[in-house]
Amino acid sequence: MSQVSGTVVLDPGHGGTADIGGSDANHAKSPSGVLEKNLTLEMAALTEQALMANAPGVRVIKTRSTDVNLSLADRAGVARDNLADLFLSIHFNGFNGTARGVEAFIRPAANNVNLAEDRSFATRVQAAVFNAIRARDPGTKDRGVKEEKLGVIADASLGNTAASHKTRACLLEIEFMDVPAVDSLLNTSPNATAVRRQIAEAIAAAIIAELESLPMGATA
Repeated sequence: MSQVSGTVVLDPGHGGTADIGGSDANHAKSPSGVLEKNLTLEMAALTEQALMANAPGVRVIKTRSTDVNLSLADRAGVARDNLADLFLSIHFNGFNGTARGVEAFIRPAANNVNLAEDRSFATRVQAAVFNAIRARDPGTKDRGVKEEKLGVIADASLGNTAASHKTRACLLEIEFMDVPAVDSLLNTSPNATAVRRQIAEAIAAAIIAELESLPMGATA
């Protein structure tokens, strides 16, 4: 059990029934009918449980715990208002029913005062989730860490400035949930519950490792 402390904000992507402030109510849907907004909410809850069990000194805050939608700025604002060390927005991809893989996103250098720190965090999380899924399904792919100007991890909304940039942030796309094999892995197979929990435990382990890597006093 880790003795690390700090504040982590988990952001389950999407939610509700209406698009709000750049946040779609839902994006991806599995072949069996599972909605991304519901699966992100469950994964955030499972990750919170894993963090509480393995690092009880860590303060965990979720941007939502029910089926509601928040604007991208409001989601990031939860991290700003709580002086979060880490902000993780959790999503699932959906494209053409065949594309596979795990990827994470950070803001590009031109729009990011925290580029190296964000990359460190995103790399840990993406690798942990990729390895957890690959252990169950070798068909997954390592899509790495990419840069994109995403509103939910914008410095201004997170409260980061060039002079003070406390919050490391990234957006995680766990897999392409519109692929039948992924739907089976995460939703319909007899082991789906265990797989979801293992992925959440991998995310939690990456978060703990990132907090442990912070300079002494950075989480105070």
